[in-house]
Amino acid sequence: MAKVLTYRRLTDDVVAAPNQNSAIPANYRWQPTRGFRLKADLVYGGSWLFAQGYCRIKLHVRNRQAFRQAAGRGYFVYGNHTQPFGDVFTPMRVNQSRRVFTLASAANLSVPVLGRLVPYGGGVLVPRRLHQLRDFNAEIRQLILGKHVVMIYPEAHVWPYYTGIRPFEAGAFHYPAELDAPVFVTTMTYQKRHWRRKPRRILYVDGPFFPDRQLPIKLRQQKLAQQVKKVMTNRATLSNTEYIRYQQEERARP
Repeated sequence: MAKVLTYRRLTDDVVAAPNQNSAIPANYRWQPTRGFRLKADLVYGGSWLFAQGYCRIKLHVRNRQAFRQAAGRGYFVYGNHTQPFGDVFTPMRVNQSRRVFTLASAANLSVPVLGRLVPYGGGVLVPRRLHQLRDFNAEIRQLILGKHVVMIYPEAHVWPYYTGIRPFEAGAFHYPAELDAPVFVTTMTYQKRHWRRKPRRILYVDGPFFPDRQLPIKLRQQKLAQQVKKVMTNRATLSNTEYIRYQQEERARP
């Protein structure tokens, strides 16, 4: 019988970090120092090696070769967010030799032990303060110009083993629309096993999609969001089992 998790809205956070309201320090720097780079190389290298073994056993990937169409360019990858642990390592496995940087909430810093390693492992912390946006935007631009991969989970909050696609904002597509960068889509699906209740994980890769430069930037964002949502929704229908059941809470009567 499936475990049941309840929610009020599809935008709820059903898995909370120890300090969900954490914010990035006011003097936080995204551009790394020499000492930071050395630690980052060590942490990312260890994480990459772990990802190769862990995901080789746990994950089945379909159409990974799609990424070859962006050879020599930095690009963005958008995925559904359904694995609290696996979503950290899956992009490293799927993109192989390309270095992956994942947009992450500052709440991740409050996770015991591993939280402090997030920036070193490729986590790019998303600011809440307006005065920090300039440096953050500059970092995203540098990553794409450096031919790296930027991973974004537009649903924002992780819902373990959820088989649908939740709402996300067109604003999440501001960066590829502005930087004229390719966009790929990864969709995690869950398929029934005959011998175990825990489902098989199959990840589908689609793309690339390119911003329509004939449109104003806002419409470019909207078009990309619609394309990504359509692909994710179609792929999500390939899930054929429900390991965790999500049930909406009934509103209390007045």
